[in-house]
Amino acid sequence: MDKKVLEIIAKIDVFYKELYEKTNDSIQVSLKDNGTSVSQFDLDATAFCIEVINETFPNANIWIEEDQAILKEDNNEYTFVIDPLDGTASFLRGYPIWGIGIGVLKGDTPLLSYFYGPACNQKYLAYDEKIFINDKELQAQTNVVNQDTKTIFISSRLHKKIDFKEFEDLKLRNFGSTLYHVVMVALGKAESVLIGSCYIWDVAAAFYLGEKHGYAFYDFKMQKQLSLKELMAYKANKIDIILEFKKL
Repeated sequence: MDKKVLEIIAKIDVFYKELYEKTNDSIQVSLKDNGTSVSQFDLDATAFCIEVINETFPNANIWIEEDQAILKEDNNEYTFVIDPLDGTASFLRGYPIWGIGIGVLKGDTPLLSYFYGPACNQKYLAYDEKIFINDKELQAQTNVVNQDTKTIFISSRLHKKIDFKEFEDLKLRNFGSTLYHVVMVALGKAESVLIGSCYIWDVAAAFYLGEKHGYAFYDFKMQKQLSLKELMAYKANKIDIILEFKKL
């Protein structure tokens, strides 16, 4: 892993922690063209991420939710796919599970997965076949799960598209952050996650982490595995199918 990429992640880490510590109840919120909320936290984080990446890699590709234009597109350069605040509704309501997710690729190869939730004080970083949880390397996964605790994460409003009776032997959970759900599955903390619709930045932070442990994304209704190339082709377009992230 290029040391400079890790330095960027470290700077973003510090920035998010400090920005969160300054946050109070008077959060500035506006509506985007699609009717969803965006906070000043999102906008400040977006500006910082773009700035700190461009300082080191001026030719990097940056795909980021709050600036949906692809700034550059070059397979010879690093690609940073960023959700600056996954779980905006939770953030605005004062719930603790929300955060930033970043997936870094070089060409078509995932190099790094990163998710940091400052309110819940949880950070996941994976690269070079290593996983770090709150800066401590995970030595081994201990994923022995009792039958009565098997869990599937689901996205909001998915009940409108799926009859959940077929999952009656599983516990269904929604913590309000798609990336948090996906990371938990990639770490073996749940059996799968079902995502009603999303964008590439909603899931890119799990590309390397999932690949490391033999997980993949599927078209849930077709039960067809989706390649990284197929997912990346969506770019700024909504992935308007039910995605499932689970073991191969």
